[in-house]
Amino acid sequence: MNIKKEPKSTLFLIIIIIISLIIMFYLSMGMEQLNNTKNHNWVFYFLGYVALWILSNYLHNKFPNKLIKYINYCISFPLSFVLLLFQFAVPTMGIIIHTTLFIALSFSIPLFLTRLNDYFNYLNLTDQTTIFINLTFATCSSVAFYKLILDIVYRFGPFRIKSSEKIKKFKLDALTEYVLNKENIRFIIYSSFFIYLLMFSFQYLQNSSIFEIGEKDRAVYQSFLCFLAFDRLLLNSKRFILMPSELLKKMLVSIIGDEEEKNFR
Repeated sequence: MNIKKEPKSTLFLIIIIIISLIIMFYLSMGMEQLNNTKNHNWVFYFLGYVALWILSNYLHNKFPNKLIKYINYCISFPLSFVLLLFQFAVPTMGIIIHTTLFIALSFSIPLFLTRLNDYFNYLNLTDQTTIFINLTFATCSSVAFYKLILDIVYRFGPFRIKSSEKIKKFKLDALTEYVLNKENIRFIIYSSFFIYLLMFSFQYLQNSSIFEIGEKDRAVYQSFLCFLAFDRLLLNSKRFILMPSELLKKMLVSIIGDEEEKNFR
């Protein structure tokens, strides 16, 4: 890996992301402006433009000459320009939307369960217990059920990566998984908790708290401890080797002896 290329790559990435965000902002503002417009004649103008564009393409293919070709280019330019802007912004949009949906899905189940409990009043949960449940479940499930959550995002997200042939050419799945992989998720979770613990420790030593109630601080702290233990458990489970067949073999050796075990096999 050429480390010298990284600063330039970082600069180009920042430029692409900033331009993409500007494009997304103005496109969304334009759509919102059109939706809020009381006069909806723009719909007829747009349909008229599409019909004119289709006609110009038909004439260009049917009667190819320089004049019709020039007219077709002029008519197609606005639509081509908008599509070009959209195509440029798609990668950044994909990363942002998929990351947002991934976080939302990670929190959806604990939030649903705690809201359901509040509605039916099964258990009298305190605010700090609710925070603990939501944070612990969301962080642990984002690592343990990473593939499942990502598959749901792909299938039911706005880009429909699994079913749309047009979107597949953008390779948003490879891009998303490069940014949003297990190791990066772990790093973000650890970094977030580390920053929080720095603030928590400072405020604690100053005899104050980040939240109005100190128990909520401890709920976040306990959530981090649970995630830390769970994450270490997942990582160490890969080293945990206990095959029933191998255990049976060793037990037979222990019970009947090595020679008898060979004859038994």
